[in-house]
Amino acid sequence: MLKIYLKLLQKYRPSAGWTLAELMIAAAMTLVVVMVVGFGLVTILRENKVANATGEMQYDLNRATEFISEEIRSAKTIETKMIDIQDNAKTFLKKHPGKTPILALKIDGIYERVVYYVDEVAPNEIWRGPGVIRRFGPSFTSNGDHSDQQRRNPDSWDSTALVDMMVLELNDDQKQCKNLPPDLTKSDGVNTYIATDDEGKQWYRFPQAKADVTGFFACIREDKQLAQLNIVGTSLDEFEHLGYNKDNIRAKKTRHSDKMEYGVVTMAHARSEVIGSSGEMVPRYNVNPSIVFEEEGQATLTVLYANVPCSDGTTSNDVSTAFVIKDVGAGSTVGQVDGTGTGPKATFVKGQEANAHIKENNLCSSDYLTHQISANDTGSIKFATNDNSEHTKLNDIMPNPSSTIISKLTQEGLIKQAGDGSYDFTLPDNMVLYFVEFDFLKDEPILDPITNEWTFEEQTDSPHFDDVIYFVEMTK
Repeated sequence: MLKIYLKLLQKYRPSAGWTLAELMIAAAMTLVVVMVVGFGLVTILRENKVANATGEMQYDLNRATEFISEEIRSAKTIETKMIDIQDNAKTFLKKHPGKTPILALKIDGIYERVVYYVDEVAPNEIWRGPGVIRRFGPSFTSNGDHSDQQRRNPDSWDSTALVDMMVLELNDDQKQCKNLPPDLTKSDGVNTYIATDDEGKQWYRFPQAKADVTGFFACIREDKQLAQLNIVGTSLDEFEHLGYNKDNIRAKKTRHSDKMEYGVVTMAHARSEVIGSSGEMVPRYNVNPSIVFEEEGQATLTVLYANVPCSDGTTSNDVSTAFVIKDVGAGSTVGQVDGTGTGPKATFVKGQEANAHIKENNLCSSDYLTHQISANDTGSIKFATNDNSEHTKLNDIMPNPSSTIISKLTQEGLIKQAGDGSYDFTLPDNMVLYFVEFDFLKDEPILDPITNEWTFEEQTDSPHFDDVIYFVEMTK
């Protein structure tokens, strides 16, 4: 019976295997499933790439904005005129010709302006394009202070990249100061951009020319105290290998286009106040070379050294030094010092010029010596401040200073000897140091080879800028 049953099972068992049609249908269905799953996986990976790159860009831009704002807060003023930047950022302009400063910060104790600017990323750089914000200034110590070794030596400064992925091309409407439309009476829309706010104060855009404005520009209030920072970054370069194209993105809106650009707008206030050597606050001022007060302040004259040469080989220290208030009238002098010593404080209002005049009183008993000089006689006076890049060392002004001059300046704490034997200035923030060269004329006898007769010609002594040394100290 069992054998018969097994034979019946064998006889009625269905045929084994798949037909070709069944295999093709199964393969097609499997391919569709794999494609759907694969497309979904690629989409998820791409979205993740977009999110990561955009998030990283936004984080970097926010951090960079905070870093710039923090340094602005440590500054005393922000430059608003290119002519001031040219006078006070000479090393930057020499090292980076053709680059446009966006921010130029006056930070007390630093010889030149700290400059922020935009640079195009070179093909061989590690930075991601298209642009990068760079900072030119002294390096920082581990505790966040500016390096003492570099504060007074702009030649040692390097440009460092702060953040990359900067936009280099903006639409015209993106180049305007936010909530500060241009004043059409002062702006031409091409090379000049000046805005006027509700309080009547003017704002200057850097760069001024519209063609130079990129993804990082600043708008600075006329009082040099407040800056609006505008920064636009892009993550487009991160997506080029994913099939995105810059021109197509700009021409056609895509679901990723909003994520590819990110803008930051913030305000930062320059609020540093300086304590002078007398323990008082220092008014804002500029020197070129006479002192012009940008707000009300006081100034005192101290004549440290006077040794005027005379034609008979003697010297004279009978000098009088005083401020002449330029806009009050001729002969209006204040703060006078006779000989060496310190004069009384003189008060100046905003915009007044502290123009010092010096004269030698007895003229060394000669009537042909011209011994009267004012502080705007740039050929006869050199000066040094803690942020003046032209004269950073005493030896820049007088190559061979006398031991007496070195001793007096050292006693006042105004110089210190460097490792190479020269002398660095160590001036406080509220002091300007002046070196005066009187125009020393004398009659030099000359023998005429034809007539064999003696004649006398005026000769000028070569300048040493060691006849009078004085300094001006300013307080509020």
